[in-house]
Amino acid sequence: MMRIGSLSFYESSILSMGQQQADIAKINQKIASGKKMLQPSDAPVAASQALRLSDSAAARSQYVENQLKAELALKFESVTVAEIRRALTDARATIVSIVANQDQNLLYQAAGQLKAAFDRLYSLANTQDSDGNYIFAGDNAKVQPYVTVVPTPAAGAAPPPPTPFPASYTQVVKYQGATSGENFIEIEPGHQVQVSDLGPGVFGNIFETLYNLKQMVDVAGSDPETDPNFAGDVGDAFTLSQADVDTALANLDTVLNQVGVVENRIVGAQLDVGTAQKTTKAYLNLDLDVLSNLNQLDQAEAIVELQSRQTALEAAQRAFVRTTGSNLFDYL
Repeated sequence: MMRIGSLSFYESSILSMGQQQADIAKINQKIASGKKMLQPSDAPVAASQALRLSDSAAARSQYVENQLKAELALKFESVTVAEIRRALTDARATIVSIVANQDQNLLYQAAGQLKAAFDRLYSLANTQDSDGNYIFAGDNAKVQPYVTVVPTPAAGAAPPPPTPFPASYTQVVKYQGATSGENFIEIEPGHQVQVSDLGPGVFGNIFETLYNLKQMVDVAGSDPETDPNFAGDVGDAFTLSQADVDTALANLDTVLNQVGVVENRIVGAQLDVGTAQKTTKAYLNLDLDVLSNLNQLDQAEAIVELQSRQTALEAAQRAFVRTTGSNLFDYL
């Protein structure tokens, strides 16, 4: 029969070797996973720090995604606005070339160029991004911002044909996008950038300007009572003077200035996004590096510890067998 002292030694030895085996198993798991912590209880302080770093990295990753969205939106608008400037510049060159009492063929040609400029700008005003959003509609982005309407004369509603039309139209397209509510994206905590512009702030009254001048040029280059080639010209009261050309040119230059303001805003926003991207990525990489180092296992150190513990377990097993005269594995 085993004495009480021997029994106590026996039980404590069994518990100790069992714990050593559990520790060895955990070290093997760590080596396999490459992580210092398999669960928070392995290192409570480090686990708490790792959780904070993980939350910080997740938030920064979201801002990186927002910055990319802002970058793409601004790039898309920048390309579109460049096309708007090109169309306006071409229209300006056409207007500058128009002279009252000019050769009829030249006036026909100018009228065609003005119509082409109108159509091009109308198309650009309804530009959609890759998600199908109208970029000049503000936060009403799924609704086409510009639609054509029956021209509205300055004097009021247009009379039905064949009553002569007045000499000036105040609306030839209708803007139905948002009147406020440009789109913004948060690129850093508390820092938003504007990534779109409302149509009226870009195009002004360019459609009416081009339409009215085109009508004047058509009338000046043809007999409005006999030439059926230009819809709306027959019986209207349009005439063309140098003052009309100068007014159209001034209106177009005003729109070009508005486009310049938009271009400057886009450039400033792009600089903001670029700066935010550099800062956010730098801090994100720092978070990830610290997080990696915090939970990255030193494989060489872990292997040395594993070998040391295995050696200690084997020595304890041999001592146990010698002391008890029993086979360890009869009791495990």
